[in-house]
Amino acid sequence: MRPAAVLLIVLALACGAPAPAPSPAVGRMPATWYAGGATCAGRPAFRVHEYQPGFFILRQPACTNYEKPFLYLVIGRTRALLLDTGAGNIDVAGAVDSVLGAWRATHDGAPRDLVVTHSHGHGDHVAGDDQFRGHANVTLVERDTLAVRAFFGFAHWPDDAVTFDLGGRVLDVLAIPGHQPASIALYDRATATMLPGDSFYPGRLYVRDTAAFARSIERLVAFSAAHPVTAFLGTHIEQQRTPYTDYVVGTQDQPDEDRLELTRADLVQLDSAVRTMRGRFVRTKLPRLTIWPM
Repeated sequence: MRPAAVLLIVLALACGAPAPAPSPAVGRMPATWYAGGATCAGRPAFRVHEYQPGFFILRQPACTNYEKPFLYLVIGRTRALLLDTGAGNIDVAGAVDSVLGAWRATHDGAPRDLVVTHSHGHGDHVAGDDQFRGHANVTLVERDTLAVRAFFGFAHWPDDAVTFDLGGRVLDVLAIPGHQPASIALYDRATATMLPGDSFYPGRLYVRDTAAFARSIERLVAFSAAHPVTAFLGTHIEQQRTPYTDYVVGTQDQPDEDRLELTRADLVQLDSAVRTMRGRFVRTKLPRLTIWPM
């Protein structure tokens, strides 16, 4: 902790005021998320990156699917949570087992249990489900809205936010339909990181239900106003580094792709554009993403 921060805490305690909460640390990102081209050399494997302790980002290589989705593994003391299972044609269970095995080896064999859930129910995020279904110590949350609501305990979908404790690591779960009816966002309190799935990422935001999408973006804006968010990490990169420019649908080799993380300023800009359209969505380019009504 910086000396200035320590001094503020000492002064606050001396005055009888509560000490300010420490600022969350920003996770470490690689210089590039380049996922390769269309040709696989040898056995394709996920790229695995530890963003912060107990928070892993997995990216599927381009040669297995042009969508190149990102998956997230968050680890607590009693259970871990995997968000999404990829687009198929790859061993996702093996990659997750490898990460968890290495973690358990240095944490007294914990956590034993794994929860597998989804940012939403589209095929490029659920294709690996069967690799986990029926396995010991694994709970697979099915992809439909009813299953998601029941598992996480939503009483008033989509308006209430619920919490999910991994054991010393709490996630907030928000319903954000609009891209797909069962879409959710996860907020990891330990890293102050928001995972909004396909609803907010550097690329084409496909909107199927404009009214629901508008309310979901508004919900994310309100949540991020009340909670610190160091980064919004979505499930794809389709944008190039050049603002307002995306890769053509189906592009596998993306050597000049944008960075993964988005900011609250990007979210507020999206919310402003959505409000301006007043429910009559048209395809709209913003510097780091495109609103794409279906």
